[in-house]
Amino acid sequence: MELFAYDLHTALSNKVDTQLVKWGGSNKALPIVYPLLFFKALHHLAKGGIDVIHIQDGLLAPLGWLLSKLSRKPYTVVIHGLDITFGNPVFQAIAPRMVAKAAVVFCISQAAADEAAARGVARDKLLVIPLAVDDRLYGKATRADLLQSLQLAGDSQLLLTVGRLVKRKGVAWFIANVLPGLVAKHPKLVYLVVGDGAERETIEKTVTETAMGDHVRLLGRVKDQLYEAAYNGADIFVMPNIPVPNNIEGFGLVVLEAALCELPVVAAETEGITDAVSNGDNGTLVPVQDVAAFTAAIDGLLNDPAVAKQFGRQARQFTLAHYQWTSIAERYVEAYKNLPKRHQTP
Repeated sequence: MELFAYDLHTALSNKVDTQLVKWGGSNKALPIVYPLLFFKALHHLAKGGIDVIHIQDGLLAPLGWLLSKLSRKPYTVVIHGLDITFGNPVFQAIAPRMVAKAAVVFCISQAAADEAAARGVARDKLLVIPLAVDDRLYGKATRADLLQSLQLAGDSQLLLTVGRLVKRKGVAWFIANVLPGLVAKHPKLVYLVVGDGAERETIEKTVTETAMGDHVRLLGRVKDQLYEAAYNGADIFVMPNIPVPNNIEGFGLVVLEAALCELPVVAAETEGITDAVSNGDNGTLVPVQDVAAFTAAIDGLLNDPAVAKQFGRQARQFTLAHYQWTSIAERYVEAYKNLPKRHQTP
């Protein structure tokens, strides 16, 4: 979400005048920061020249509603997923209602739009605009850099997952159910996991229980050099998400980053991932928690490196053509232009 906010602001700033109000610290401080954001935004509105109040996630929708009330300017909200589905009763009593009062609700995937609609947001207010991605990783490192950094053998076969270690990412499920079968066919296989989070202990326990310690590297949060090397040096990118109540995958930006680095992508066909991956174009979608399908898709790519490489090149070209910030930002601008100049929030 943070990366998306940064990229969207950068892209919009090249097209329209913007005034950024932000907080770069921990979300735990939001109760204290909320008033700060409010008064900063109110200051910009008081100076004039503001036509639209853009709120970057559902948690801040009440702020948009209040600013709109005071300024009589329309506000828009971006919905990612958890910022509309979060199961806390107080959150559900307030945030979706404030989202529903926005002039336009941008959703990063159809899955996010469906969740917003299920919580009372009018369908005619919902506008699905996918995420875009900057081509900032491709060619920044080599496979040799990755092998050297992790002290891996040159004939290693490398799977990669990038993301916060939360249950819905399916890392523990993949290690328990898919990885052992793949290792039996490919003894040099190593599964690299970049990211950290609450699920790490569960994943570590799963690695031990499945005796996959020689085939899994939990890298945690990594510095730029290793991050770039992972994307440019792995063989296949895997996104094995599983369903978790009230916690959807809003989009799956990491699969676009992988595709831009010419990595073949194998991902679960679920939620917002289906807006990021076009099956057969920039990745392969398989049924959720389907062990045989995941195994077959990955095994086929490992067995035929030439096909995998060609698929990776195709994925890069498709992603460049369909997920560039220039065209995505223009869709936001067009939506802003269609809003009324003055607006009385209900």
